[in-house]
Amino acid sequence: MTISKCTQKIDPSVHPSIMSTYNNVKNQVQFDCFANLRTKWVNPLYGELCFIISEVLVMNPDTHLKINGSCIHTYVVQEVFLQLRNYHLRLVRDNFQNVSCQVYNKKAYLRTALYNAFFEHEAHIINLTE
Repeated sequence: MTISKCTQKIDPSVHPSIMSTYNNVKNQVQFDCFANLRTKWVNPLYGELCFIISEVLVMNPDTHLKINGSCIHTYVVQEVFLQLRNYHLRLVRDNFQNVSCQVYNKKAYLRTALYNAFFEHEAHIINLTE
């Protein structure tokens, strides 16, 4: 039995608590800004995105992740995810809401969308204003 080099498991020796990482990610993306001012309701997708980011951040950086169908070093994805802010997550949410086909592997799709959002955000803003 062979294991794909893109198969990834959380390594507790790298980071013992995904919840502390999750709380750090919520601070990083200013999670409170997602709440509706009147109702204080937050779209559950934002929490899911924060958990996906947290999960990647606690993975062993010496392994690989599948992003856009390609195996990328986990440390590269971690560096990108550390740069994500609330506007990147809003872009992912907007794009995800506009998907017209069924997404079969939602977690992998959102992981790739988060990775791409870092590189696409500025182009997205220019596209909206032209």
